[in-house]
Amino acid sequence: MTLPELTAFAVDLHDARLAELGFTLGTPRDAERRGAHVSVRHPDGWRICRALIEHRNVVPDFRHPDSIRLGLPPLYTRFVDVWDAVDRLVTLVEEGLHERMPAETARVT
Repeated sequence: MTLPELTAFAVDLHDARLAELGFTLGTPRDAERRGAHVSVRHPDGWRICRALIEHRNVVPDFRHPDSIRLGLPPLYTRFVDVWDAVDRLVTLVEEGLHERMPAETARVT
């Protein structure tokens, strides 16, 4: 597995599962410009990020105003790990769990 394959998989999952939930891709589609993370954007990004950390055991980081960044280091991240993170994200949003999180942002996620 290579980094471009891993991040391409995350982009594909965005297109297949997250876009229909109001997410947009914040990361370049071109693998040469993407780096080792994939960023997804959502108007309620802060609360989604907090809910992932506090309730789904996924630790992304947040960038204002609406970006959730998922780091995908290929040394120890597997395709199933990417699938699981996106699946937890989808379930969290479908259940509305993020809506119970405070809207106030902190300096660090």
